[in-house]
Amino acid sequence: MKCVRCLTDEVQVVARAPDGSEAWEIYRCLRCNYGWRSSEPVEIIDPERRDPAFQLDQVDLSELPSPLPAP
Repeated sequence: MKCVRCLTDEVQVVARAPDGSEAWEIYRCLRCNYGWRSSEPVEIIDPERRDPAFQLDQVDLSELPSPLPAP
C-alpha cells in the first residue's frame, strides 16, 4: 500500500474496526507521518483525485520547518 500523501510504500496499519467487520482501518505513513482511515472520502484517499497542494511526493521532508520546535 502507498501513502496517499507522499506515495511511499512505508505504510502501517495502526487500528482496525474492533468488531471484526473490516468496516475501516487506520493507516500511518512512516515517512511523512500522515494518518488516514480507509473509510475517508475518495477525494482524500485517492492520490489521483487529491488536491495537488496537499501532496508531498516531490518534497524533501527534512527541509520542512517544524511546526513545534523541540524544547
